[in-house]
Amino acid sequence: MIAALIVSGLSLVIYVRTLLPGSSFGDWGEMQLLPASFGVPHPTGYPLYMLLDKAFSLLPVGSPAYRADLLSAVAAAGATGASVLIAIRLGVRPVIAGLAGLTLAVTGTLWLEATFSEMNGLHLFLMALLIHRAIVWRAERRDRDLQLGALLTGLSISNHMLAITVAPFVILFVLIDARSRLIQRPILLVQAALLVLTGVSLYLLIPLRALGGPPDVYAAFLTWDGLAGLITGAQFRGDMHFGSGASLSTAWRAIPDIAIQFQAHANIVFLVAGVTGGALHFLRDRWAASLLAVVAAVNVYVYANYIGNLEHYLLLTWLVLAVGLAIGSEILLAAIERRLGSWVSGTQVLLVLLPLAIAVGNWPTHDQSANRVGEDFAVGVLDELPANAVLLTYWDALTDLSYAHCIDGARPDVSLRAYDPAARVTCDPWTGPLEEVARERPVYALFVFEPDVASLRDSFTLITGPTLALPYGGRGLDHSGVLYRLQPLGDSAVFAP
Repeated sequence: MIAALIVSGLSLVIYVRTLLPGSSFGDWGEMQLLPASFGVPHPTGYPLYMLLDKAFSLLPVGSPAYRADLLSAVAAAGATGASVLIAIRLGVRPVIAGLAGLTLAVTGTLWLEATFSEMNGLHLFLMALLIHRAIVWRAERRDRDLQLGALLTGLSISNHMLAITVAPFVILFVLIDARSRLIQRPILLVQAALLVLTGVSLYLLIPLRALGGPPDVYAAFLTWDGLAGLITGAQFRGDMHFGSGASLSTAWRAIPDIAIQFQAHANIVFLVAGVTGGALHFLRDRWAASLLAVVAAVNVYVYANYIGNLEHYLLLTWLVLAVGLAIGSEILLAAIERRLGSWVSGTQVLLVLLPLAIAVGNWPTHDQSANRVGEDFAVGVLDELPANAVLLTYWDALTDLSYAHCIDGARPDVSLRAYDPAARVTCDPWTGPLEEVARERPVYALFVFEPDVASLRDSFTLITGPTLALPYGGRGLDHSGVLYRLQPLGDSAVFAP
């Protein structure tokens, strides 16, 4: 436990030192914005994360955006500590387990998730705790570990639906291992089911929040279809390609690219040592080794068959590799000690070179402490708008601009709108046809892709304005688009810029 706490503490120091201080774009910006209104985020709702996000928003440190980012740092640091607990439970001495946990902390994918606001670090933390609890059950056979594992399962699902791709396999391994105990005490199955439902019941927060309105924004979540569509991520099903032979081949073909990604965000030593340690683990504990291997394989499968470029979907595989690194290092050192004597045991501290090397390589690109791109973008766009303007824009820009407008109070005269008037990331939604609004207020449109403004040409003359650097799908300004002023067709009036 001490080793885990030390690793979590050191990881948190690194993450806080490199934390993004201000606003961001897209989903990251949404998670900074919504705590103020205790809003409901994009599918699948993430109620546990939003509860914690709201709690962190009350801390008397930094800006609201910083507090949301801090939640990610704390959760990711907890995940590194949990990896240490897993390794120790699998027979790794604390020093080696701790150094492997520090190596996980500075790998690029987790480090990046730790410095931006989203639920991915919390997902890894909960999954690591669930795996650890399964291993504890196998060693100690206590009913309370089964019960705690069930509660962790429910909570993990209420944080991120991605948990349903992992938790059932952990449960299956435990059920097979615990079958004799469950036959003796079948009430444990009932208790476990109720505890899973207790954790999942946090999704009831969504319709409860919807009761608070406003109805034109939240009424959909008071119907079963609307609520189920959000929780199941119905709008994203077209990107899911699971359950076919082709999906298996897709996952297989993705492995070389994943290996390259792991080398880029860590190094070849981490990758090779993690895989080798995982293979050697089968010689010591086939049950635990099989559990970790299945979890990693499923993780790769889901990553490859859902969009295929969401690197944070591989966080659990990073965790498994870190555990493999710890186990492989333990086996190697034990073999050396048997041959040369215990006096060489001090050489285990040389493992510190691996996290140091990875940290030095990743620090320049993962230190977000001076990143003010979000704030600068909002200032630049809002400065282009005249008094009382309305801006029609897209998700990635809208969340960042809404944070500046709704949280920081920038440009209170301006209104922001998505194509969907019921967008939950605006604080001053308005209704009515855009054509009518454009006759009373200057209306602008800002999008990345020209087809997004094509439909506007049926009702408006688009007056070309400046070309601005824009975000799209990422954390930076890597695209561009034109800021158009919309003049209703047949209307000769033009608002002053």
